[in-house]
Amino acid sequence: MKRVSILGLGYIGLPTAILAAEAGYDVFGYDINKEKVARINAGDPTILEPGIEKRLQIALQKKRFKVSTHLEYADCFLITVPTPFKENKTADLQYVIKAGKYIAQRLMPGNFIIVESTVPVGTTERLAKQIEEESGLVCRVDFFIAHCPERGIPGRIFKELVDNDRVIGGVCQKSCELAYSFYSKFVKGFLNITDDKTAEMVKLVENSSRDVQIAFANQVASMCYTAGIDAYHVIELANKHPRVNILTPTCGVGGHCIAIDPWFLIQSFPHETKLLKEARKINDAKPHHVMGKLLSTVQELKDLGKEKPKVLALGLSFKPDVDDLRESPALKIVCELVHKYDSFSLTAYDPYVDKETIAQYGVELQPDLKKALASHEIILILVKHKEFLSITENDFCNKIVLDSCGLLNDLQKEKSKNLLSGAIKTNCIFDNITF
Repeated sequence: MKRVSILGLGYIGLPTAILAAEAGYDVFGYDINKEKVARINAGDPTILEPGIEKRLQIALQKKRFKVSTHLEYADCFLITVPTPFKENKTADLQYVIKAGKYIAQRLMPGNFIIVESTVPVGTTERLAKQIEEESGLVCRVDFFIAHCPERGIPGRIFKELVDNDRVIGGVCQKSCELAYSFYSKFVKGFLNITDDKTAEMVKLVENSSRDVQIAFANQVASMCYTAGIDAYHVIELANKHPRVNILTPTCGVGGHCIAIDPWFLIQSFPHETKLLKEARKINDAKPHHVMGKLLSTVQELKDLGKEKPKVLALGLSFKPDVDDLRESPALKIVCELVHKYDSFSLTAYDPYVDKETIAQYGVELQPDLKKALASHEIILILVKHKEFLSITENDFCNKIVLDSCGLLNDLQKEKSKNLLSGAIKTNCIFDNITF
């Protein structure tokens, strides 16, 4: 196995391609986006990830990695295309199916296919049959296929792709052996061998488990809000228990995994997933609750004679310290507030997202955090970027601060002082909202 073609060069595909090139494979990246292909070939990774630009440029210079809109022949084909859901919450497999069609046109006897894209249970087998029909080759005889879901998060993707244990789900023993041979060149984590359906289920169960945990944290926050208690302090103290680990409530669930994957299980197993469906409802409702709190705050100011308050939204990505906007609840909140309401003006600040990208959503991006804080009456905290830990009590003076992710709690720890007490002295209004 020397030549590897990777279909899809996003947050998983591109780092995986670089790791494979560093491991000695001749890697050919394939993407339908001509602009992305041109930028990557020029050494621009198109995504923010620590160390990725230098590693990409080295792989290109050593001629171990080449990117094209033309799918190259290879010994191994790796599918890392997105799998979103449709409006009815069912899996949209069009990109995976198209990838299978492209591979079928290049497939040769002895070739091997890895599906890393997250898919409903049974998809790998379905894809194998599709490729059989379109290539004339026989799975398990002429070609082999396995599902090997990634385990990684933006911001530390290289470390996670290398150090995390992996699950290899082959449709047969030979498929497992080939996948093991591929990953063992650069993965230090344990490579667990199983069948394709089990591997598909494992990935969906992992992300659904996180979704349920987040929903519980949001329910705790809702109860605390009703009782007038600081939810983050309650969770901090509860987590002192040796067998309790409650997550931090936020403005919602985003990203390309946790917000989507539970729906694949709900689609396939409607009678066995009532808990998952309820968790999805709870987490999907969070952005609306945050918006409701802001709107009521704006109305209170208008009742006091403030005509059109200025609102600053802090954070737009789906999680801290990344530029990833996929399924971002913060972005959804900001977009809906900007386009549906004119009783206030809203701009945003996010150090990881570029101005041109956000302009496509019709949102104005502030260039300087300190100046933005000074010029707005209401601060809506949506994402806990590390840069926000530089905010002081003076920055919040005479501001209404709506915190939907626990930044204030972190600030108090970081500054080793009680910001809330300082706020009262300086006439700041802190509202640690979480529904």
